[in-house]
Amino acid sequence: MRKRVIMLVAVLAILPSCSYFKKKGEPVPPVIRYINLKAVYNFVLNKNRDALDVKKKLDAKITRLKEIESGLDDPATDHVALLDEYRAVSTEIAELRGRSRYYKGKILAQIDRALKNLAQSMHVDFICNIGDDLLYAKKEFDITEDVLREIMRLNERRAPESR
Repeated sequence: MRKRVIMLVAVLAILPSCSYFKKKGEPVPPVIRYINLKAVYNFVLNKNRDALDVKKKLDAKITRLKEIESGLDDPATDHVALLDEYRAVSTEIAELRGRSRYYKGKILAQIDRALKNLAQSMHVDFICNIGDDLLYAKKEFDITEDVLREIMRLNERRAPESR
């Protein structure tokens, strides 16, 4: 008898949470979270030495190109040599920009994978970037740190030591 009463109480406690007994007309509100995509991107970029090296080289070449352009304005300089260097630096910049786009795509794919994993595990419907027309949000909805942890977890899983 006692077991039957306990079973009945347990069933009655569980029934209200079943979707069968919920009102059909009530819409379920969407779950919305936000991240600081720029902070996540910079974090992943700084962890990737090759991408960081390409970025530094590209910045240095662009600086050199600006120096050459200002040197071309000076009539006392050797314009032929500066034009040759300008063409060489421009070619190097184009090659570095291609490599930079490759690493950017790779980093964004990694962030996308982490976001999809988190959205699925947290049952999130929408994830916004903090800078894209987000006027206000409570700090409790910020999942930037969760995304960073997920990226680090994915990197650890892909690391050769874990295999």
